[in-house]
Amino acid sequence: MTRIGAQYGRQLVNRDYEEEIEQIRRYEDFTTIDWIQDSIVERNRRIRNAKAAKVAYRGPSGEITPTWVWAQLWRFLRAGEPWLVISLVGIFIGMNAALISIITEWLSDIKMGYCMDGWWLNSQFCCLEVESDGEFCPSWHLWSTATLVRWLIYVIFAAIFSFVAAHLVRSMAKYAAGSGISEIKCILTGFVMQGFLGYATFFIKSLTLPLVIASGLSVGKEGPSVHVACCIGAIVASWFQRFSRSQGKMREIITAASAAGVAVAFGSPIGGVLFSIEEMSQMFRIKTMWRSFVCALVATFTLSVMNPFRTGKLVLFQVTYSRDWHFFEIIFFIILGIFGGLYGAFVVKFNMQVAAFRRKHLATHGVAEAVILATLTAAIGYFNRFMRIDMTEMMSILFRECEGGGDHDNLCQMAVQWPMANSLLLATFIRMGLVVISYGAKVPAGIFVPSMAVGATFGRMVGIMVKAMYRAYPHSGIFSICDPNVPCITPGTYAFLGAAAALSGVMRITVTVVVIMFELTGALTYILPTMIVILVTKAVGDFLGTRGIADEAIRFNGYPILENEDHGFNVSVSEVMKKDLDILFASGMIVSDIEQLLASTNVKGFPIVTSESSQTLVGYMGRTELRYVLDKAQNVGDISPSTPCAFTRGASDQEDFVLSDMTSGSALGVEEDVATELIETSATIDVLKLWPWVNQTPLTVSPQLPLEIVTQLFKRMGPRVILVEEHGSLKGLVTVKDVLRFNAVEQPVGDLHWNTGELEAILGVMWNWAVGIADTSINWYRRLIRR
Repeated sequence: MTRIGAQYGRQLVNRDYEEEIEQIRRYEDFTTIDWIQDSIVERNRRIRNAKAAKVAYRGPSGEITPTWVWAQLWRFLRAGEPWLVISLVGIFIGMNAALISIITEWLSDIKMGYCMDGWWLNSQFCCLEVESDGEFCPSWHLWSTATLVRWLIYVIFAAIFSFVAAHLVRSMAKYAAGSGISEIKCILTGFVMQGFLGYATFFIKSLTLPLVIASGLSVGKEGPSVHVACCIGAIVASWFQRFSRSQGKMREIITAASAAGVAVAFGSPIGGVLFSIEEMSQMFRIKTMWRSFVCALVATFTLSVMNPFRTGKLVLFQVTYSRDWHFFEIIFFIILGIFGGLYGAFVVKFNMQVAAFRRKHLATHGVAEAVILATLTAAIGYFNRFMRIDMTEMMSILFRECEGGGDHDNLCQMAVQWPMANSLLLATFIRMGLVVISYGAKVPAGIFVPSMAVGATFGRMVGIMVKAMYRAYPHSGIFSICDPNVPCITPGTYAFLGAAAALSGVMRITVTVVVIMFELTGALTYILPTMIVILVTKAVGDFLGTRGIADEAIRFNGYPILENEDHGFNVSVSEVMKKDLDILFASGMIVSDIEQLLASTNVKGFPIVTSESSQTLVGYMGRTELRYVLDKAQNVGDISPSTPCAFTRGASDQEDFVLSDMTSGSALGVEEDVATELIETSATIDVLKLWPWVNQTPLTVSPQLPLEIVTQLFKRMGPRVILVEEHGSLKGLVTVKDVLRFNAVEQPVGDLHWNTGELEAILGVMWNWAVGIADTSINWYRRLIRR
């Protein structure tokens, strides 16, 4: 063993650079999947299965035997196994979503009162036979008739719910906090986070999600629903050996589960499939798309059968429209699109500032932060009719047409249209601020529905204003095409389009939002307005340089994932590669040398060269395989610390019965019994033959290759490591983390806006501004009194 070259590294002169690189180093203990290695293992399994399938099961005369029948049945079962797994995942996701919806509705209503016919009934089920609001339902009993007491009980319940949720997350499953979409995107690209999709995370997140939503925090359940769905997918797939031993197949199930998670959250199976394509997976195959579609369909069907709302709707804010739109409304649709783009830029930027502030000052106070946020939200929101109720219920009210039961709490009455518009505007800005500070708290927290709620209140306000303009000037040129016998303006559609704009602005997804909104309404006529709004939102976001909040969270947390954007580095891979390597020699090493190398290093694999002088590359062997063979050989073989090790095939191996059919790397992924037999043959006192586990054709590049091309290789082929050789001689190696470190060093200072200085400066300015306003107001009142 030796070390070659000079040590890789750069001196950083800016603390922001050092802080970001430190975030990347936090995940050095986490591993990434070598997709090329995984493909080799799968190829070896397919070859062995194909050889086994060629065995003649028929009798001497070609007659059918029980063995042949069993072989055909086994082939049929293996062909249907993926669809069985997908169906089971979909069924469990649908059932879990229905239970979460039912529990969430009950917990949300219990803050206001209880049902005298049965404490387990929420207000909707308690008052099924009553057409009026819950306040006038004889079976629904409010906690008190005094407003102050009701407000106090409302706030206390919110604080209790948030405390229980945050405490369970902190003490039992830390990965249950947050949305989970950013981490799942990294997992689908090959990042391994042990426990993130495990049983504890699934159980705690499913249990705490209704508590968080019922607490009134300005967070949603749709993002966490995707995480829970992926947990279900990973758990179910782990029951089947075909998926548990293949990282690629496991991630196909997780991708399909993410589609089902969105499908049950919005009642949109096609939208869920598009979400998994557009947002979750960087490389998407047709086979995965079909599995995602089936999983989403089964999950949606299961949710429909369970019918959690007893209305036939898959989600509470599902709505239908009976009237068409007019071309002059495109002007106002563009306004909604501009708002969506500005909202996305505002929330993404300042939420990252809050996240940096939270990491710096609130890292150990997650429970207290959640309780304070919930208490603040409940205390403020109770006095606004659009913030007091659950966000999904609020959207179901704002999306409706005024005719046919849509006039909730005088929402459509012209006499109170301006107070209603003021209330909607106030709800928009208060909710916007609460979303910024609440998303990222140490509880299950999504941003889909809160963003849609912000867009819905703003859109409904715009709709009320447009309707008021029509009422005031019904014969003006812009409204001349309206039929006087039919309502010209439908404010509910503006709320609907505003919700789409805000969701697209913060997540930076386009086609998915259009399809989700279409599936929510079932109205083909509103596809074009939705497309116009989303197009404007995307244009504004592109102009402002906004990234999706999930992508920003990935960069903020330092997860090892390469961005989709192409960069112009204008450097070769030789400037980024590691030159100080731990290597193996093809011959001349003994078992004790390898044991010492494994004990003194923590790298994931070792390049193999012919000798110290020539450095000619022979192959690459992973640390896991090397450790496995050594441990197995010590148990079943006759080796000692002085046993020589062979990493290349010898002439005598052609004559061995077991080794003659083996090629380099063909032992990767073999079953336990095959591996045992192979090691018994290859491990002797004279030599330990390691070459069946050596990859003799690792991915290699030239030192002069531009870094941009290497980055594309990592994105499209997914290797864990790329070796750098020149004329057959090993020069170094490069990993994804090396590229990320280089990006962090070369990144412009203006692109790093996660430090808390700007947020603290803004808070200081706001405080000085508030103090100035207070002083001015006091002086004005004093002068008024003196007069």
